[in-house]
Amino acid sequence: MTKGKQRCGEPTLREERRFIEAASEAIKTGFPNAERLGCPESTALRAIAQRHLSVLDIEDVVDHIATCAPCFAEYSRHRRRHLLKRRGGLALVCVTGVLASGMAWHFQRMNRVPEKQPVARQTIDPVLAATLDFRDRTVQRSAEAQRRPEPKTPHLRRARLKLTILLPIGTEEGAYTVQFWTANNQPVANETGTTVWDGSAETLSTSIDLRNLPPGKYMLALRASNAEWYTYRLILD
Repeated sequence: MTKGKQRCGEPTLREERRFIEAASEAIKTGFPNAERLGCPESTALRAIAQRHLSVLDIEDVVDHIATCAPCFAEYSRHRRRHLLKRRGGLALVCVTGVLASGMAWHFQRMNRVPEKQPVARQTIDPVLAATLDFRDRTVQRSAEAQRRPEPKTPHLRRARLKLTILLPIGTEEGAYTVQFWTANNQPVANETGTTVWDGSAETLSTSIDLRNLPPGKYMLALRASNAEWYTYRLILD
């Protein structure tokens, strides 16, 4: 409260100090008043403790409290409760303000449009479909087959491939090992596939990654379980 200003019904600080001094002196000198003669009602004591009486109404009651130990004790209880209530209310306002701020921040955060964070993009090469056609070759190289001109060597891209291999009639169906050999017959890529008859050719399907192989001439080597290798020339671009 600003100095010099007083709310209606509140005693001045001087009057309150006078009351406290008088009450203290009364306690010292002793006014037991066990019969409670001339005591004001509890509502009046409570009103003074809560500052609900005007200055004019306080004068006589204050004089009595100052000379009555029971009334002073009751007034003190009312005053302590009032002050605790006021302080508790202030604390509740502070806590409520903190909670309101926290809830507002929480809901603001929930309703906020999330910022797009930069995402490291990893480029993944696509899987390409490719077909090798070896249907004009023979499963077993006979003397007559050796005299035939060598078919044109097919080319294949160095990429991640979904590879379809058309094999000569007579190739056994089943699981196969698929390898790429260098010029000195060293395997540099290895996969597996399955050969089935699709109505027009023995077809082997597999997926293989050839991106790390250097371009050049290679041999495609195929073998069923515990069988001999079938080899076909090709060129990787």
